[in-house]
Amino acid sequence: MQNTIRTTIRIRKDLLNISRQYALNRGASLQDTINAALAAGFQRISDLESRKQAMAKIDQFRESLRGKKINLQEILQESKKDLK
Repeated sequence: MQNTIRTTIRIRKDLLNISRQYALNRGASLQDTINAALAAGFQRISDLESRKQAMAKIDQFRESLRGKKINLQEILQESKKDLK
C-alpha cells in the first residue's frame, strides 16, 4: 500500500459530482478516482514539459545551422560510404 496523507483541498462542485458519478460507474472509491485523475494530470504535465525541452533542443540545433552552407548530396554520399 502506498503512503497517504490526510489533507483538505477545495474542489469545484461540478468536478466532484463528475468524480462521484465516475467512481460509482467504475465501482471504485471516490478517493481512488480522484487520485487516478491527479496522477494522469501530472503525467500529462510532465510529458508536455519533456516535449517542450525536446523542441527547445531542436530549435537550438536549427539556429546553430543557420548561415552555414550545407551540401545535402555530400552528406548523403558520406552516409552511403559509412553504411558500406
